[in-house]
Amino acid sequence: MLVSNTSTLVLLAKISCLEKFIESAPPIVIPKQVKEEALFEGEAYYARLIRKIIDEGKITVTEADNATIKKLTLQFRLDLGEAAAYAIFDIKKHKAILTDDGELIKLCRLEKITFICAMAIVVRLFETKKLSKPNALEKLRTLREIGRYSQSIYEHFKSEVK
Repeated sequence: MLVSNTSTLVLLAKISCLEKFIESAPPIVIPKQVKEEALFEGEAYYARLIRKIIDEGKITVTEADNATIKKLTLQFRLDLGEAAAYAIFDIKKHKAILTDDGELIKLCRLEKITFICAMAIVVRLFETKKLSKPNALEKLRTLREIGRYSQSIYEHFKSEVK
């Protein structure tokens, strides 16, 4: 099972890869705070897609402990969704956290928690032949534009699409 914060779900939805990823991914769970953030722009395409996937039961929504969330937001520079995603993560139940948030990535590295970003998912979709090479490269380029990735991270993932 995977835990996700908002950024990765939104980025994957915006580049039309969320459904392809969910077809082959382990089950995904999100805290209700992530659901609220992801659906904030209710009529936006990405929000409608995420709502549909949640309604179909392909993403499960759960409660996170508010005291833990508050502690995390005070202790680290995490926004509500990131703190809630981290709060529900259980190393015994979950394989990784889906995140593209820099602060949550730093915390995952510190705590030795596996994290997966949207660019890595695009590469995986290419490797499993769910995306063609030109399509994968285009999606990585789009992610570079909308996802605040550094040039070096973009170049790294671009080089993985062989």
